[in-house]
Amino acid sequence: MPEQLQTPREFLDDCIAFKRAQPGAGRFFTALVRGELTRELLILWAKDMYHFIQPGIPALTAWLSHAPTVVERDSARLVARNLAGELGFLREPDHRDLYLKLLNGIGVTEADAKEHLPLATTIGAGSVLGAFCRSSFEEGLGSFGLGVELQVPGRPNGAAVIYEGLKRQGVSDDALEFYRIHVEAEEEHGENAERALEPFIQTAQQQTLVRHAFRWTVIALTGMQRGFDAYLS
Repeated sequence: MPEQLQTPREFLDDCIAFKRAQPGAGRFFTALVRGELTRELLILWAKDMYHFIQPGIPALTAWLSHAPTVVERDSARLVARNLAGELGFLREPDHRDLYLKLLNGIGVTEADAKEHLPLATTIGAGSVLGAFCRSSFEEGLGSFGLGVELQVPGRPNGAAVIYEGLKRQGVSDDALEFYRIHVEAEEEHGENAERALEPFIQTAQQQTLVRHAFRWTVIALTGMQRGFDAYLS
């Protein structure tokens, strides 16, 4: 635990600095962004990501279940809004269905994706997210809210980068709806996580829980992105 509590602004700034300090996403991801992947490599990546994206909504649901709504309800509302968007109750269809639409657009069925054995780094990222979201609200906030959705000021939106890269790969705009809607959704979800933060970093124990989950998740996500380099071997 830290010797002294950080203010919410100091805590958030430290999280942003930690994300900013992570290494780049690796050679595979660079090729994806430039639209230089072969069709076989694109399909391998899409199948792997299925095993990270599909557990996302169950993890978000588990995180929301820990919200202390008797004491403070605003944070629960913010997380619930994120979940409602993911499930298709706001502006667009269920995000898992949209990812299946992307798979179909490149000739991959859900059965194909389920049969695919993902990389260890992909398994690790999904497992870290699920474990923290099922543990406590603070850890879910650190992992899903800040680790996944916190945006780094001045850095391009991750969904927008992937969207443009997949367009260069020749994926149809209709199939890319999953990433197109996430360009806007990531910004809103990240802002919601920031707004939910302050009530849950009031003590040294809370700050330790949030920070620990956040850092482990960021490292796991970076590892997943760089882990795709294994497909270039």
